[in-house]
Amino acid sequence: MRVLLVMGLLIGQVFSQSLSQRLAAPVFYELNVQPGYQSNPLNLSDVELEKAARDTSYLNGIAFSSSNVITVTAKLAYAPRIFSGRKTSMNASVNYHYYHDIQERSYQTYSFSLRQSLGKYRYLDLGYWILPEYYLRNYLTVNPQTLISNREVCNFGTDRFWLGFEHRLSKKNRIEYRLTVRNEIYQAPFSHYNLNMLEGDLKFGVDQFKSIKMNAEIQYGLADNRNDYDDKDRSYKYLNLRPSMTAKVLGKHRIRVGARYEQRAYNSEHADDPLHAGRYQKEYRLDVTLLPRMNGPISVEPFAGYRERNVDSDVPAVRDLKSFNRYWFGIRFGFKSVIDMYF
Repeated sequence: MRVLLVMGLLIGQVFSQSLSQRLAAPVFYELNVQPGYQSNPLNLSDVELEKAARDTSYLNGIAFSSSNVITVTAKLAYAPRIFSGRKTSMNASVNYHYYHDIQERSYQTYSFSLRQSLGKYRYLDLGYWILPEYYLRNYLTVNPQTLISNREVCNFGTDRFWLGFEHRLSKKNRIEYRLTVRNEIYQAPFSHYNLNMLEGDLKFGVDQFKSIKMNAEIQYGLADNRNDYDDKDRSYKYLNLRPSMTAKVLGKHRIRVGARYEQRAYNSEHADDPLHAGRYQKEYRLDVTLLPRMNGPISVEPFAGYRERNVDSDVPAVRDLKSFNRYWFGIRFGFKSVIDMYF
């Protein structure tokens, strides 16, 4: 009886206002154009860079190992108060990355997220992100029947869905628990690399310092190789640490620094799979963005970054083949505004 009474009160609150009143909220939008440069978009190892320099057919006609790149981003944010006067924040974004010198690498991503306030600084988060197609490079394959080798285009698509819950640890500290389901689907003839991934996150936010805001993420995941084509297991476990901070510098200007440490250990012990058996790898990444204080809707944000992967394997050739580094820099021009309309 009490449950029915509570449900009746909630339904009454929802319908006490008209639908148009509950949906009345501004729509915020943001447009960004980001020209930049990347030193090694294909993540080529030193061994591969040397081979590509000697033989242009190694990358199937791709003549450059670095590229100018332009990223265009569009974002929408809308937060009506549908349930009991609490915000339901909806965010959508589209990103397009165009590589001028390696056009095969160009790709786009789409995302949508929903954040429902539950009251008392508690939030429920739902989200979906998708990268429909991503070009890795052309890999040499061998037909098991004819034993004829040929270079084939290797593309894959990936998406992820997440569910999270955030609450306060203290007045200015918060924590989020997040569960994410991911998929990586490779086009033939590389379908034996397909993966289903499950990962758990803990995210911390610290806002108690006046001039510095800090965040940290700890993520652990399992990648299960969905392979019905051969007897090799390409599954792995991974652990990722991602701290970041935003600090005030030179008055009201800010700088954002983000770091990543990511490690991956493959499960395979198959003697006929030297590429994965006994393989362990570590990655380091650093991102730095300047956030000048500007009046009005325009923003200008210079950025730079560096990424490095180090692979350990029982096979020295695999260590050399799968280790790489790259850097990038550019400047982001943004415009923010609002459509103050009522639905």
